[in-house]
Amino acid sequence: MPEDVVAKIEAESREEDFEVWPDNWATVEAFLFVSTQWRVVQQGGGMTPGSTYWIGLDYAGVAAGLAGAGMEAGAAIWRGLRIMEAAARNTLNGIVEHD
Repeated sequence: MPEDVVAKIEAESREEDFEVWPDNWATVEAFLFVSTQWRVVQQGGGMTPGSTYWIGLDYAGVAAGLAGAGMEAGAAIWRGLRIMEAAARNTLNGIVEHD
């Protein structure tokens, strides 16, 4: 991740405990394991400050990472990963979700 993005996330991060339902734990664990497999685009640069746009997870990288870790990646895990990916992408791109 670019240093400016890491700094922004660290500045905004809050250390709070949270619970994960047992049914979701395998998906959360898989997401955390492959959290480095994002496709990103750098925008701007030159005379203007650049920014990062998070496209989504690289599914080939995710599949290879999960296989290399010996993790089962069935349909339920993939569905969960896509849900977590969408929420993370919106947050990383500064998109506010409303209920």
